[in-house]
Amino acid sequence: MTLTGDFDDSENSITFRYYNTPKINAIYPRIGEKDGQTEITVWGENFLDFDYNTRCGFGSKTTKATLISSTQLKCLSPESDIVEKPIPFSISLNGQQNTKEKFDFWYYNSAIVAEINPNYG
Repeated sequence: MTLTGDFDDSENSITFRYYNTPKINAIYPRIGEKDGQTEITVWGENFLDFDYNTRCGFGSKTTKATLISSTQLKCLSPESDIVEKPIPFSISLNGQQNTKEKFDFWYYNSAIVAEINPNYG
């Protein structure tokens, strides 16, 4: 087989897409309950929607990200057993390479009401 650089046989090929490296500029909020489900807004550059592969990373866990625009994503935080320690936050457009900016997300224990005083009013 000789490689000619001729790509006329494109009906049997798979599309490969190059894209600019995404970058995170800010996330909000940067803290949420350990039970998860905190809605996170991510601002940055070069965001694209690759369906299920567009992910928000919280340490070793990921959740699906929803593209709002090329500069904004939203996602929900997953559950975490780690609280009161920074968890590295990142995004991935292809489910493989993650952004390199240093943003941390912090989990906290859910509040428990132990007493109300006065208990009437």
